[in-house]
Amino acid sequence: MAEVLKNKVKKSLIWSFTDQFVNQFVFILFSIYLARILAPSVFGTVGLVTIFTNFAALFIDMGFGVALIQKKDASKDYYSTVFWFNVAAGSLLYLLFYFCAPLISSFYNQPDLVLIIRVLCIIFIISSLTSVQSNLLVKELNFKKKVIFNWIATFSGYGVAFYLTYLNYGVWAVVWMTLTTAMVNSFLYWVSSSWRPDLVFHWSKIKEMASFGLNVLGDTTINYWSRNYDNFIIGKVLGSTDLGIYARAYSLMMLPLKNITSVFSRVLFPAFSKIQNDIPLIRAQYLKIIKYIAAITFPLMIGVSVASKEFVLLVFGENWAKMIPLLSMLSILSAFQSLVSLNGLLYNSLGKANIAFKVSLWVNLVLIITFTIGVQFGIFGLTLGYLIVGTIIAFPIYATAIKLIDLRLIDVYHQLKRIIAGVVVMAVLMYSVNFLNIDSLLTSFLIKFILGSAVYLCMIFVFEKTLIREMILLVKSFVKKQ
Repeated sequence: MAEVLKNKVKKSLIWSFTDQFVNQFVFILFSIYLARILAPSVFGTVGLVTIFTNFAALFIDMGFGVALIQKKDASKDYYSTVFWFNVAAGSLLYLLFYFCAPLISSFYNQPDLVLIIRVLCIIFIISSLTSVQSNLLVKELNFKKKVIFNWIATFSGYGVAFYLTYLNYGVWAVVWMTLTTAMVNSFLYWVSSSWRPDLVFHWSKIKEMASFGLNVLGDTTINYWSRNYDNFIIGKVLGSTDLGIYARAYSLMMLPLKNITSVFSRVLFPAFSKIQNDIPLIRAQYLKIIKYIAAITFPLMIGVSVASKEFVLLVFGENWAKMIPLLSMLSILSAFQSLVSLNGLLYNSLGKANIAFKVSLWVNLVLIITFTIGVQFGIFGLTLGYLIVGTIIAFPIYATAIKLIDLRLIDVYHQLKRIIAGVVVMAVLMYSVNFLNIDSLLTSFLIKFILGSAVYLCMIFVFEKTLIREMILLVKSFVKKQ
């Protein structure tokens, strides 16, 4: 990897991690506040709509944004063509949902959804106007600008949500928070970007990128429904309250994937695309990445699993008590998925989106069947099924992806075995606190947190000194570069 590319990757990583830290601080702080004021059913109602709208949003870009990043020689005509394609797709999707809103409302037997859908789906048009500008920044590894825009948009959205919550607007506070965030982001992209679309559109460009882009879309679509079919079936069978509780537990499960794994994926995708023919270099960098990720996500999520009771009751309150076993199970699954979610990085950067599509097809079919059976036993049954099946299929999914860079599961195990050992010891000692019969939730949580952190850090310092040195040097390098 050339020195210039290394420097760009380092700068992009620090800005992306800073973005995730700020965003999740805001998310945790503000969402807890909203969760304590608004009932679980409010979040469930919005969740019923976003199941469909987030899926439809995938078709605005059709995977061409990823294709533009992966394509080394994309000219200006490519970007203009994709832009106008996105605008047309976004507009058509809005019209489709506008007229189909009564059908979705009838499906869930909630008449109030009609207006919510028609307003919230404006985001299709907004998003279509900025997809290309966003992908240009990604391709250039200019994450600093993306981060700053995201901060401004996020704080603006939450500001609107707090104000409308204060005025007792209920579900509309969440709806307008989403729209405000998208509108502010779009405005900032247009004002700051020097790129403007030309009045050109070439079907030949679309056809050229279609093979790669549609495979990306196919893989993303299948993964989307495997990740959201649980929300869909819960909303239909169990109702908005159970959906709100499950969705909140799921969002906490996704924190390491969004904050750590996705940051590496976003930054390293354009970098790996540039060196896609140098498999040994990609393999070496990949082994470092998974060690950094596992060192953080494994103890974090296993710790949350063991301390789920104290965490939920202290942070969200008694109204969310039903979330405790769900969060405990999903946190374990999240630890596995923090590595499995890197598969897309390998498939897309190496131009193997067709393999990703085929793998996703059969794997996610299994998950959909699992959710359909599990929901018959309530949200606990669905979550338990997800944990068992998701863990089992994680191994063949992961093995298929890492085979592209000549790695095996045993190689990954040897890379992570000391971290795994540290997490196991940590979890056992944290769980043993339950036998002390401590009445105070806060005291129990603090003992588990302090004991778990101390044990894990001691073991890592003793057995992974090289990893600690590398991470310290990495942070120092990041700071120096800024």
